[in-house]
Amino acid sequence: MIMPPIKASNIKAAGHNPESNTLRIRFSNGTEYDYDNIDASQFGAFMAAKSQGRFFHQNIKSSSTSTKVGKDENDG
Repeated sequence: MIMPPIKASNIKAAGHNPESNTLRIRFSNGTEYDYDNIDASQFGAFMAAKSQGRFFHQNIKSSSTSTKVGKDENDG
């Protein structure tokens, strides 16, 4: 999954799989989580948000199931 960098205090990168409607977020500490049921429209809104961190907390974290998928050993 391609994960472009994000300039946010707690989020380092994010990517989207449109086939599974999964959003993957890499946090600043290197930990990665997948968030289910995030469609392309929601991902676009997330990427376009003035604050991706605020958008994540208000629209994704509380309304989507998450799964820890790993940690980038080059981070954190």
